[in-house]
Amino acid sequence: MKRWWRRAAAAIGFVAVLAVPACSAAAPVAERAGAAAAGCISDFDPAADYFPVKSRIEHATNFSLRYERSYQVLTVNQPYPGGASESYVLLKCGAPAPQLPPGLAGAPVIETPVRSLYSESTTQLPLIVDLGVLDVLTGVGNPDYVSGAEVRARIEAGSVVGFAQNQQLNTEQVITEQPDVLLSQGTENPAFPTLRNAGIPVIGWAEYLDSGPLAKAEWIKAMGALTGQEERAAQVFGEIESRYREIAAKAAAAPAVPVVVGNLYQGTWSVPAGGSTTGTLVRDAGGIYSEADNPATGSVQRDFESVYATDGAAAIWLVTQQWQTMADATAADQRYAELPAVKTGQVWNANKRIGPTGGNDFWERGTTHPDEVLADLIAILHPDLVPGHEFVYFQQLGS
Repeated sequence: MKRWWRRAAAAIGFVAVLAVPACSAAAPVAERAGAAAAGCISDFDPAADYFPVKSRIEHATNFSLRYERSYQVLTVNQPYPGGASESYVLLKCGAPAPQLPPGLAGAPVIETPVRSLYSESTTQLPLIVDLGVLDVLTGVGNPDYVSGAEVRARIEAGSVVGFAQNQQLNTEQVITEQPDVLLSQGTENPAFPTLRNAGIPVIGWAEYLDSGPLAKAEWIKAMGALTGQEERAAQVFGEIESRYREIAAKAAAAPAVPVVVGNLYQGTWSVPAGGSTTGTLVRDAGGIYSEADNPATGSVQRDFESVYATDGAAAIWLVTQQWQTMADATAADQRYAELPAVKTGQVWNANKRIGPTGGNDFWERGTTHPDEVLADLIAILHPDLVPGHEFVYFQQLGS
C-alpha cells in the first residue's frame, strides 16, 4: 500500500509488445453494438481526431500524455525508483493498429477505454471511484488494505478479487483472469515480465515519486486516459485544486505554528524535507519545523535527540501510527513522554478512517485528495480559521 509522502513506516510517523485486438468489423453484431455504446469507433476515419477533450498536465512531472489522432501516449518517467522511462500506447477501441514511430517500437498497446483493470495500490482506487467507472475494477492487490466503502462493497460481492495477498503477486491467477491492464504500486516485480509475455500490459504507476500534493492528485488524468474519462478527470482535479488553493489562502497570513512531524522507526526519525509533499502540506497549513526550508523532496534521517533539540518544544505533534492513546505513544518509546505536545495532549494521528479490515483511508483517498488533508491540518494548527471543521483523517490521541 502506498504512502503519502514516504512509503517507509518511518515517514511522518504522517511491457513485451502487446497488440490488443481492436473492435473489428468481423466482430459479432452484439459485440460491436456494445463497443459503440462504450464509446468505441464504429466507422474509422484516419483524418479524424478521436480525442476532442485532451488533458493538460500542470503539476505532475512523473507522467505525461501525448495525443495522436486515434491513440494517446502515456509515459511514466520513473515507474519505480531508479527505473527507466516507460511509454504505453492507449489505442481508442475500434481503431486499427497504428503505424508507430521508432521511438514507440515495442511499447505496449492498450485498447481504451479499458474494461478490466487490476489495481495493485490502494491510492488508485479513489480515482476510479471519482471518475464513476467502478465497474472497470476487477482486481486489487490485497483486499484487506482497502478501506473505501464503494470498493469494499464490490469486494464483498465477489466482483473484485485479490491477487497479491501478503505482497506475493499470484501470477497464475492474473494470467487466467486476463485483465486489460495491471497498474503496479510503483515497484518492479519479478512477475511482471511473465505477465507481459502472457499479453497482460503492466503500467508502472508511481504517483508517490511525484512531489507535491497537487502533483499526486493530478494522476487522475492518467486514469482518465485509461478509462476514456478525460473530461471528468479535468473536472474532478479542477475542483480539488480550487479547494486546495482556497483553503491554503486562509492560512497564508496566519502566524506560523511550530510542529513536530513524524516519529521514530527502528531508531531513526525521518523528518520530511520542505520540498516534499508533507513539507508542502505542513507549510500550506501554516506550520513550521526544522526542515521546512530544506528544498529537498525526500526526508532527512535523524535521531530522537536531534529532533528533540530542534523541534521538541513544539506544542503540536503530527503522526500517522496505529496509536489510539498517549499510552500507546509512550509505550512505543518512553522518550516521547518528554515532548510538550504529549504532556499537553496535542498529538494528532491520521487514523480516523480505518476500514473494517484495517486499511487506512489516509493512505488511500488522502493521497489524491490533498484538499481534505490540508483542511484537517489547518484545523489543527489554526482552529479559528475553520470553525466547526469536521475532521476527515486526523484525530487527537486519547489520554
